[in-house]
Amino acid sequence: MLLLLFLLLYQNVATSSTCPAVCSCFRDVVDCSSRDLLDVPAGIPNSTRTLNLSGNDIDLIEFDRIAYLPFLTTLDLSNNILRHIDTALFRKVRNVRVLHLRRNRLIRVPDGIAHLQNLEKIDLRSNSISKLSNSDLSMLASVRHVDLSRNLIANLPRGRLPRKSKVERLDMASNLLREVPADVFISLPSLISLRLSRNKIGVLQRNSFHRLPYLESLDLSRNALRTVPSLVFNDLPSLLNVSLSKNEVHRLGDGIFLKCDSLAMLNVSHNRVATISEGWLFGLQSLKYLDISFNHVTSFEPNAWSHCPHLRWLSLYSNRLQSLPSGSFRALSHLEELNLSGNSIENLHKTAMTGLDSLHRLDLSSNRLAVCVEDGAVLYNTSMPFLKWLRFTNNQLRVIPNRAFERFPALEVLDLSDNPIATIHPGAFEPLHLKKLMMNSSSILCDCQIAWFGSWLYDSRLDRSTVVAKCAHPPPLKSLDVVAIDVANLTCADYSPRARVIAQPISVRTLVKENARFTCTGYGHGPISIEWRVFENGKPRVLVQDSTTIINTNTTAVINGTMDGHELTAGELILHEVALSDRAEYQCVVRNRFGPDFSTLVKLEVLQPPSFLHEPDDMALLVGQNAKFMCAASGTPQPLLKWAYDGGESFPAAEERRLYVVPNDDHLYVMNVSLSDQGVYTCNATSEAGHIQASATLRVFKNAFQTHLQPRTVLEGDAVMLECLVDLIPGAQRMIWTKDGSEIKPHHSVRVTTTAHGQIFVISKMHLSDSGEYGCELWAGGTLLIRQSARITVAELPFDESRQESNRALHVQGVLAASWQPTNENFVVGLALFLLIITVSIVSLICTGICVWLRRFLQSRRQVEQAYV
Repeated sequence: MLLLLFLLLYQNVATSSTCPAVCSCFRDVVDCSSRDLLDVPAGIPNSTRTLNLSGNDIDLIEFDRIAYLPFLTTLDLSNNILRHIDTALFRKVRNVRVLHLRRNRLIRVPDGIAHLQNLEKIDLRSNSISKLSNSDLSMLASVRHVDLSRNLIANLPRGRLPRKSKVERLDMASNLLREVPADVFISLPSLISLRLSRNKIGVLQRNSFHRLPYLESLDLSRNALRTVPSLVFNDLPSLLNVSLSKNEVHRLGDGIFLKCDSLAMLNVSHNRVATISEGWLFGLQSLKYLDISFNHVTSFEPNAWSHCPHLRWLSLYSNRLQSLPSGSFRALSHLEELNLSGNSIENLHKTAMTGLDSLHRLDLSSNRLAVCVEDGAVLYNTSMPFLKWLRFTNNQLRVIPNRAFERFPALEVLDLSDNPIATIHPGAFEPLHLKKLMMNSSSILCDCQIAWFGSWLYDSRLDRSTVVAKCAHPPPLKSLDVVAIDVANLTCADYSPRARVIAQPISVRTLVKENARFTCTGYGHGPISIEWRVFENGKPRVLVQDSTTIINTNTTAVINGTMDGHELTAGELILHEVALSDRAEYQCVVRNRFGPDFSTLVKLEVLQPPSFLHEPDDMALLVGQNAKFMCAASGTPQPLLKWAYDGGESFPAAEERRLYVVPNDDHLYVMNVSLSDQGVYTCNATSEAGHIQASATLRVFKNAFQTHLQPRTVLEGDAVMLECLVDLIPGAQRMIWTKDGSEIKPHHSVRVTTTAHGQIFVISKMHLSDSGEYGCELWAGGTLLIRQSARITVAELPFDESRQESNRALHVQGVLAASWQPTNENFVVGLALFLLIITVSIVSLICTGICVWLRRFLQSRRQVEQAYV
């Protein structure tokens, strides 16, 4: 027995020292890859640490073909045709740390993985796995790096795992996932990297990525997302990188990155985002890299960038921007590279680039920004002291004016390729120290203004191979390189073909709803065009003809005394029925193929006649009260307000220092009015556009109540008379009576009457519902002068005499009836007593009613007589 054991051990040792004939071995690495093997070769040394069987045709691994390999740490079975792997295999290689099974035909996760207690990485990429169960996930939970990409998995399992997950990197790219349910990754809290790209995901839930505190990288690119709901990435404190590129996203919800305090890189390229808003950028304080290229962005909210102030790299390449407003990037003081290429930007506000003090690279290529360089206005107001690289290709640039780029003193690389540059003015690149200039124009006008270029190019020591400048005019020099032409042949003549403005437009002043007309005249080699630009809030815009904007051009060919082909062109701009919104600076631009010429900026001033926003109101006051007249007017220019009293400038209140006008206040104050302040107060609004006035009348009265209302309580059915006696002036003043704040109209009730011009108020018969707060108000026109009120309470009768008599009679009747016992002997006597009781009761009731009615009648008559007295 011992001898047999010895022989077996000897055989294993012998085996461990040999290498299979079909493989190559180096130390503890056995390479059997790409050998067209159909099975695992026998005789693999048991000391092997790395075994590579990839790239063969192995479809089955038999148990006895692999000996026990206790030291094996890396096993590569990728690129075979395995459909199943026996669990026994993994028992023999239980110390494997890295397992490659990619590009096989596995339809499920091999069960034997559970025996690989030390497994750190498993590659199951490019198999046919269609289902991932909870048990599969439980087996994989102990593996740090799991690659399940390029399979057929359509659903993700949900549920708690029996043990704590160790998965740090999970790759589920290129599967068939359609949604990411809420809390689906809650059992994998250790995740650091998650790839879900190239699926068919169209739905994300608010808690799809809930409780992943260590997640740093999330890839959702190349899916079918259309919207990203609010707070979907909420509270991922370790998140550094998110990719949403190549989806169909058109809406990003507010706060989607809330509490993602570490997020540094965000890729939203190749989507359909139209607006960059504050909502979805909120909270990205640490963001440094943002790619929004290939979207439909037409605008961004002014304060959107304020939520990512530490941005270093921003790409808006290939969007639909047409202009950049003032301060577009003011909040991005740390931005180092900005790509605005491939948009339709026609103009920049003169302060659009303000704040980009750290910018190193700027790409403005493939836009329509020639005018920003040609007229010098925009770039002159833009300072980027650290800009080193500027790409301005394909912008239809024809003219480079003097010192065009002087606001970029650190510029080293300037790319002006693919522009039909015709004129380069002397000193165009001063004071730059360029290291590289790229230009390829065959449209140069070779006259005296280009004579400086060759010597400058030589002195600057720039690479000549990247600078192509060939003549297009005059004909004898056509297609020649400017640098190769003798300076003596570069001359200027009076008939220079350049377009130029020879009659400047002038400023116009007009009233609202009238017409405004500008004219200018241009001259140069034909064909010549004239366009008109308007500068609104520092932003230029080319005018186009419509119902209110008329653009006329009259061109005349000039022959006598000049070279053939020159034209004289007169331009006219008519603005019909101008409005205040038309106030701006206007400019005439004369163009031909050799470049544009710009007129001076002229102003359109639109005047608006004064109009009242608030006219003073008539006022009635009591002596000693304060008057407050309001008068407000608008117009362009703002009208001046002036007050007059009874047609003159003398105010009685002013002489007594009771008249006040407060700065920036639309009121005139007359304090402690007296009878002498009565009169007409007139507000005059005057400007150079016109004059208007409005008046109000002040009436002053000297009234006071001679009687005062007092609270009282009256009985139901009683009459009430209330007095509010004042020195009422009939026709100018009136008295109004109210109950609980509402006016009482006497003609609406027969019980209510007034007399003495409303100063006496009578209710002939009070009901319980008449209880309330009664008041009298003295009015003059629409002005309340004085008022007073008192509470009137209506109570029930304190003692009902008729009811007392009736109760007494009934009591007597009851006593008699109780003591009476009907018998045959006293029947006649009983009947007589009963009739007597009935008679006495009826008479008593009649007498009581007559007495009560007579007392009430006498009381009411007495009150009415007193009222009329």
